[in-house]
Amino acid sequence: MAGRKRLPIGTFGEITVQKVAVRKYRASTRYRDWDGVTRQVSWTAESRAAAAWALKKELTGRMRLGDGADGLSADSPFSDLAAAWLEDMRRDHDLADNTKDTYERELRTLVMPTFGNFTVREVTVGRVESFLKTQREKSYPRAKHSRTILGMVMSFAARREIVPRNPVKATSRLRKPKHVPKALTAEQIGLIRQAARTWRTEDGQLGPRPDGQIRDLIEVMLGTATRIGEALALRRCDVDITADPPRVYVTGTIIVSKGKGVYRQVHPKTHESNRAIVVPPFAAEVIRRRLALIAEHDEEALLFHSRKGTPLTPNNARRTFRAILASAGMEDMEITPHAFRRTGATLLANEISIQAAADVLGHTSTSTTKEHYAEPDRSVNPIAAEVLQRLAPEESFHAAPGGHQ
Repeated sequence: MAGRKRLPIGTFGEITVQKVAVRKYRASTRYRDWDGVTRQVSWTAESRAAAAWALKKELTGRMRLGDGADGLSADSPFSDLAAAWLEDMRRDHDLADNTKDTYERELRTLVMPTFGNFTVREVTVGRVESFLKTQREKSYPRAKHSRTILGMVMSFAARREIVPRNPVKATSRLRKPKHVPKALTAEQIGLIRQAARTWRTEDGQLGPRPDGQIRDLIEVMLGTATRIGEALALRRCDVDITADPPRVYVTGTIIVSKGKGVYRQVHPKTHESNRAIVVPPFAAEVIRRRLALIAEHDEEALLFHSRKGTPLTPNNARRTFRAILASAGMEDMEITPHAFRRTGATLLANEISIQAAADVLGHTSTSTTKEHYAEPDRSVNPIAAEVLQRLAPEESFHAAPGGHQ
């Protein structure tokens, strides 16, 4: 006689209901879990129909919600899932260390305050939708980052079949506010340069005088349109000032990692950002001055460095830059060193092409350059006036000044 047919994983057999006491009924069935083991599952209620309905609801929740490879299930705390995702994310060698630190920080500060006390099963589409709307009321970037991080965690759960699908993908689209890149004006650049040259140089200033590194950094960033971390990561071996024209090779960036401290990463923000940039004369002159200061150092020496020879951190450079702006009365203008990159992109896009701007900035797509960096040129080609002049009336129809036709 053939044995009982094995159930497919995630399915159940016939439900039977038995009376076990006065107004007590137990519905039960066989259910084959995701570990391959068939288990008896039951539920007790005050009527046959209620017991069967409650059991079916329990089985629906268990379908495809078994234990994952990490020992997690849909009933595990969300905090356990988040910890498993962090561990998996940390093993991804394609992610930069600072990106990993950013993901961990945003998980802790944006997502966990809301979902830390839920189980994985309780991270539903409705709850995520409500969460994202609350975040959007605060700011679009906050909502966007929250959606990205929570989406990655729940995709991790879906890949391990802890949940049947990622609930974040079913939420409403976040409407991005319209953003127009803004370049610095020539007047603003002049004021910044003047402030950088004179900052803390007045008589009677207490403490050490500025070493001029931020002043020089401003010129290098203006002349190369690099990210601040890329400019701070330039070494003797990354510049060829004897070439005609001079050029710099962007091959790394400065990273501040929780585990490693401050160090030079051996590639820029993305691997595609490795590039050679021709340097204009004003920036080349500054680089020559920086090279002269480290002439006795080895080829790995940084153009910009602390008194101990260690890398300058982007945050410290930004802090000094803000102080320079404040000295010029420009602290309320919301200008950051990244504005130099947008300014370079705008000039290159308007004078050459958007592709040229993307190449210098190290973008793989011109869409990124156009959307986030190059301020659009609203001026119309002057030849349009010559073309429209063809619509002028014939001379015979012109009335003489003060006269009548």
